[in-house]
Amino acid sequence: MTRPRAVLFDFDGVIADTENVHVASWERVFATMGLEVTPEQCSRAAEIDDRAFLGEILAAKKLEEAAIDGWVGRKQDLAAAMLGDEPRLYPGVVPLVRRLGPQAILAVVTSARREDVESVLRSGTIAAAFATIVSKEDVARTKPDPEPYRTALERLGVSAHEAVVLEDSAAGLASARAAGLRSLAIGHRHARGVWVGESPFLDDLADVDAVLLALGFGDD
Repeated sequence: MTRPRAVLFDFDGVIADTENVHVASWERVFATMGLEVTPEQCSRAAEIDDRAFLGEILAAKKLEEAAIDGWVGRKQDLAAAMLGDEPRLYPGVVPLVRRLGPQAILAVVTSARREDVESVLRSGTIAAAFATIVSKEDVARTKPDPEPYRTALERLGVSAHEAVVLEDSAAGLASARAAGLRSLAIGHRHARGVWVGESPFLDDLADVDAVLLALGFGDD
């Protein structure tokens, strides 16, 4: 295994568990709007863009999309504040990032909003370790398209065979593979399954030595 020059992290599901924060933020907004939206409906917010999600809810209730930007902005402000107060980093993330820092270039490649990512990284005291963040604002096509990872490689000045990816979803792994990258599937919220494909699988990042070995840093 070639020792990587760069390690590319997905964000939600790998670095931090932010799904419940977004759901809770929408629940507060819907309460303010006077709308009854079930927790099951709100869970959809973790899967799609905020504007698309609110559009779905309003369409289902046969309501006009009036002031949609304002309500989306309110939700995003709530989520950013909550993430800043409690970054919700997974066990092992901070020591892993600190041990990788002197050995490789690090980046975040995500379909999340840049503001949310930066808020969590700052609160978790690891923001300075990452050379770049490729967020949803930086690309025309998000995962599973390879554009996010290709953009990261271009920014870092490394080739695909010099980097390795940490991902937690089928879409993310597909994006990495299409960009020619080796990837590790990280369980955290998901058990090993068909979504992993041919990627090596780790339950979590808690055993930092095991993660480093799987990434290709076994000599340290």
